[in-house]
Amino acid sequence: MRIVVGNIEIKKTTEKRCKGYYDLIKKQIVPCKYFIDLTGSEYCQCRECQAKSGFDICLGCNGSVCKTNSDVARKFCHEGHHVYLAYFSNDKLKVGTAASYRKYERLLEQGALYSIFLAQAPNGRIARQLESRISDLGIASKVNSAYKMNNFIIDREQEEIEKMLMDEYKSILQSVDDKCKKYFIKPEYNNFMNISDKVRQNLLEESRQLTLFGGMDEPEHKQYEKVSKPEGVSGEIEAVVGSLILLKKDNKFSVVNMKSLEGWLVDFKKREIGERIDGSADKGER
Repeated sequence: MRIVVGNIEIKKTTEKRCKGYYDLIKKQIVPCKYFIDLTGSEYCQCRECQAKSGFDICLGCNGSVCKTNSDVARKFCHEGHHVYLAYFSNDKLKVGTAASYRKYERLLEQGALYSIFLAQAPNGRIARQLESRISDLGIASKVNSAYKMNNFIIDREQEEIEKMLMDEYKSILQSVDDKCKKYFIKPEYNNFMNISDKVRQNLLEESRQLTLFGGMDEPEHKQYEKVSKPEGVSGEIEAVVGSLILLKKDNKFSVVNMKSLEGWLVDFKKREIGERIDGSADKGER
């Protein structure tokens, strides 16, 4: 795992192709065999790759009835899964599921910089049932890109967030029945402070003053441009949170939704992949 830093300069072309699919059994990304032209389509996968992934119909599953005919999806669903509770800016909580073998990667994909794993299930169907039950308690099961982009800065201290997640865990545990409780585990708290700190360092004003009542005033948020459908991406990479990338150019900041570029061919003018989490360098063209 590495932190992406450095500079990037890419331009979206007018050509869109199938992005391929993720093989749930081999656990790897497979390119589209025919590199199907999808220019003019709202999709970023051809029908063949969509069928091979076998997972699309599972995205809305609540664990009640299995609707897929895909053997691949069924086999994947029989693997162990975890249920997580994630924290997003402005005290937004989200419940979700993740295949156990890539549970941390799933958190990063979601841009969930603070979270706990609260339950472990022998298969995806039970995990989805737990997710549905927790969602019924009033906790969101989806947080869209627009919310994440508009609420990019987390200004709570991580101790506060951890306490909020742990308190919610206790509340959920008291609210579910014994059938659900048997899958609950000792909560595993996770944070990606290295990423969160990069966002805070760039988008929070450091100067804070004492209020008349002896406390500290709230840190001010710096302004940043929100780019939901980029035609190009250019600047210094400050942080990557899920599919959103924080860029700095000419002392101005922007948050760009890179997911909207899925399938589109782009021209790379400049790309540098930087330091790893352990601090070692890894720069150059890739």
